[in-house]
Amino acid sequence: MLAVAASAILAACGGFVYTTVGGSVKGLGTGSSINISNNSGPYITLAADGAFSFPTASNATYDITILKQPNLVNCTIQNGKGKMSSESSLNNVLISCLPNVPVVVTVTNATADSSVALKLTDTDATATAEIKDSKLTLTLYAIDAKPYVVAVSFPPLGRVCTLQNASGTAAIGNPAASANVVLNCVDGVPVAGTLAGLKVNTFVELTNNDQDLLTLRADGTFNFAFSLLNDASYNVQVKTQPLNQKCTVTNGTGKVALTTPVTVTNISVTCIGL
Repeated sequence: MLAVAASAILAACGGFVYTTVGGSVKGLGTGSSINISNNSGPYITLAADGAFSFPTASNATYDITILKQPNLVNCTIQNGKGKMSSESSLNNVLISCLPNVPVVVTVTNATADSSVALKLTDTDATATAEIKDSKLTLTLYAIDAKPYVVAVSFPPLGRVCTLQNASGTAAIGNPAASANVVLNCVDGVPVAGTLAGLKVNTFVELTNNDQDLLTLRADGTFNFAFSLLNDASYNVQVKTQPLNQKCTVTNGTGKVALTTPVTVTNISVTCIGL
């Protein structure tokens, strides 16, 4: 009785008491888990279907979000935003998860002791995977009925990788349609150089051919992520200068050659104070 009376006094005075907001998750399945947060605060991990709740004030707003989607399923939230209006617990938030569609990538010309990172993008999610030690296939996961694109985000050094059948629309009823992606890697020439004069706690951003962004935070040697095919041109430029410094590029343009790849390592970036 005293607790009820105290709550009534707090409410009458414009105060609040603590209660909970939550609901349930369904369709998560075996082997999947998600992290969810309320108002970008501490998160809780859900590894199975069932109930969940967050402590919250009886007059607070709430915004429950998924911090990272699992691979095997895609989850959506209903009734995830609102404002508490009483001391009673709120339990109408529903997280529903549906199976994703496998996107199977077959690798040709894989090399031992190397790795390549791929990313899969669609309208709602991104994912990454790696091939190591000549593994011949990998699987990414796309959201059912959504368009997807597979792209190389980080190829092996000294290799140029291309993709076939890299885009489509995921269909849970036709998984074979997204199981025909082919990744092929051939020999290429790394684009590399040396940075000197950069001050501590600063950074400089470089690009090659207006793409392949590289951020450097300390002096030393560097390699761009993407190597080039034989006889391809390179053009290394400073995209973002460090604070209170100016960096210039020497030997930043030319063509690569598989017969003399060492010539591409003579690019130098020198930074001086303003």
